[in-house]
Amino acid sequence: MMNKVCSYLYAKVSTIGQYTRNEKGAQAIEYVGVAAVVVVLIIALMSLFGKESGGIASTLVDKVKEAIDKIKIGG
Repeated sequence: MMNKVCSYLYAKVSTIGQYTRNEKGAQAIEYVGVAAVVVVLIIALMSLFGKESGGIASTLVDKVKEAIDKIKIGG
């Protein structure tokens, strides 16, 4: 009886060890974290410097609008 219990527990601990050593997807999660930090920094900088008339945010929006206006569809 004790031998069966010990064997069962050993098998369960062995499979748990496989899950803790599995590092699949860890690099993708790190890239998502870095991208999130970059997005937060960009938003913070745009809100900090974008309040002025002629700030970075308004200049960026104007440039994007100009680029879109230059594209003629169905001419």
